[in-house]
Amino acid sequence: MSMSPRQPVEEVADGAEVAPASASRRRFVRNVGLGAAALGAVAVTGTSLAGVASAQSEGEGSELDPADVALVQFLQSVSLAAEKGLTLAGDATYLEPELREEVRIYARHHANHAETLGGLLTEEELITDPNARLLDEISGQVSGSADQAVLLDVLLGFEQSVAATLLAGVGEAGSWRVSETIATLQPIVAQQAAALGSANGVAIDEWLPTFATTDGALAPNAYPAR
Repeated sequence: MSMSPRQPVEEVADGAEVAPASASRRRFVRNVGLGAAALGAVAVTGTSLAGVASAQSEGEGSELDPADVALVQFLQSVSLAAEKGLTLAGDATYLEPELREEVRIYARHHANHAETLGGLLTEEELITDPNARLLDEISGQVSGSADQAVLLDVLLGFEQSVAATLLAGVGEAGSWRVSETIATLQPIVAQQAAALGSANGVAIDEWLPTFATTDGALAPNAYPAR
């Protein structure tokens, strides 16, 4: 997972006694680790994951065929919508503080993914606006959530859908460069889904499948990038 490794303790000034993190914080960090370890094994895409999910320079993308350009633009618009949707979710005052911060971190991950995907495109091809239909859907679901349990369930389903969409994109890409880039992002989103499901007490087989699938993937024609 792209999250920076952190010990389950609160930061303190040099020389001060280290205070243990809250029970909920320790449990969440443990769950994130579980999801990362397990999904690293099951989210197999058949494409090398040797690269890291760090952004390439915007506008330096080499020429891709039109189908790959359309695919990358679609996934970039999805990532931008995910950033906005999770940022909105992170503002929910009823979320436990630790969960609120994790959701905000996940939003930043999606922003990084959009930038990484943008590195495959030319400046003229870049998508700068979130996927309108997807953003409208996730924003409505987030705003309509009455409590933490409902919101986490919404976010779990959303992250699972985005992870499935990325996995489908690996197989749809014509260029190895496109498929490899997408393959570095998919496990990160799958791990976020796993952490959300675990944090909400969802049965493990619902957030940690034996094999990653494309079930629930978003269709580009139903969610146009522009």
